[in-house]
Amino acid sequence: MLEFQGISFIVAQEPLYPVSTQELLLVEEKLQVLFPEDYRTFITTFGSGTFLDLPLRVFSPHDILENLLSEVRERLAMYWFWQDNSESLTQTLAVECIPCFDSYSGDDILFHSSNRNRLFILPHGNEEIYTFESFKDLCHWYINRYVSLQPPFHFSPHQSLIDVEEI
Repeated sequence: MLEFQGISFIVAQEPLYPVSTQELLLVEEKLQVLFPEDYRTFITTFGSGTFLDLPLRVFSPHDILENLLSEVRERLAMYWFWQDNSESLTQTLAVECIPCFDSYSGDDILFHSSNRNRLFILPHGNEEIYTFESFKDLCHWYINRYVSLQPPFHFSPHQSLIDVEEI
């Protein structure tokens, strides 16, 4: 059994595929941003993947750069269902955010470069934006939202076949 910030999980399919520090740094350089510290630690320790019982997916830096960033930004620019809150996140700022997680229920989980360790959840089907300062708080929000969830959770790693020189 593995643990990250007090969240216990089991690897559903061995092995893990941690992202190399080199790949992470190259993507950060291209995006001109540092990813959240918790994300950086998780991705370089365990890699990208999907929690099978906790509705959370962890994106690889390469997928963020090549696919998800433009897709999420375009969608948020066209469709905005959440209440603008200057203390939290406006649509203008959301379009500048970078996705690093999401949920299979359709929640976007992003951060803004002005405060890289603050995560925003834009829940599907809810107009309120939630803010968290850690991966642990993010996980606990889902655990509390879906009362039946109990650790240890099962994590299914995704293998990235990206050559760092392709970035």
